[in-house]
Amino acid sequence: MKNLNFNPAKSGKEFHKNYKLHDSAAFLGESLLTQWGIDFIEFGKDKRYSRVWEKGEDKPDVILKYRDKNAFLDWKSKHQPIWKLNERAIIAYERWSKKYKIPVIIAFFVFNESNQLTDRRLAVIGINKYLSINNLEWDRNKVVEFEKNLPKFTKGNLIEVF
Repeated sequence: MKNLNFNPAKSGKEFHKNYKLHDSAAFLGESLLTQWGIDFIEFGKDKRYSRVWEKGEDKPDVILKYRDKNAFLDWKSKHQPIWKLNERAIIAYERWSKKYKIPVIIAFFVFNESNQLTDRRLAVIGINKYLSINNLEWDRNKVVEFEKNLPKFTKGNLIEVF
């Protein structure tokens, strides 16, 4: 068997730790969507248990359906209210939005050290402004950061996007 010569930026443990917080955001967010009468279906497939996972074209987590309109939505979980996103993800989301002619919403859920939800915000690709950050993050990813005053993730603000 040939030995692969690469050094992953994240260990398997670090990779799965990120998903634990993501799962909390998705669970809470999907519960809110259900309460608000907004339907959703899975769009981006979960690759966390793939034996070999490499960077590829990111997909939003779900497609939202409200009345006769659709939008993509991606769950992001954070420990601080800093609205960062991988640059490769934002580029892919812009392509998905253009291809299907529907908006892409980023739902940021902020958790404290005890993993309790402290804030919920949303950003809409193409509406909320962001800047590229020149330095790489700890996981060697290039990121963008959205403006500071993103709207709250509420039913009213979400429906306005449609």
